[in-house]
Amino acid sequence: MSDRAKSGLPPVGTRARLRHEIERFPHFLIDEGATGTVVEASATLIALRMDEFVPGAEEWDNELCWTDEDAAFFAEPGAPEERWVAAAFHEDVEVIEGAASR
Repeated sequence: MSDRAKSGLPPVGTRARLRHEIERFPHFLIDEGATGTVVEASATLIALRMDEFVPGAEEWDNELCWTDEDAAFFAEPGAPEERWVAAAFHEDVEVIEGAASR
């Protein structure tokens, strides 16, 4: 497990860049390098509002989301559920600007 996957929830306002292409089949695909801002962060949901329009993501307000339902794979064995979503988020994104430095 990478160190980035062990990080906690990002504060709302955190800026992030996708490490790789993300697919939310069959709805949309977002390219590697796309950027956005965290608009919600909890133990069950992290939402990243994308800077550029993403065709197909209109239903989700142009947000890429990580939920507790699809994040268990990325957590450390035995990690509490509240760390699962953060682990998945940090596996997929690079934080480029923390909320505190804005």
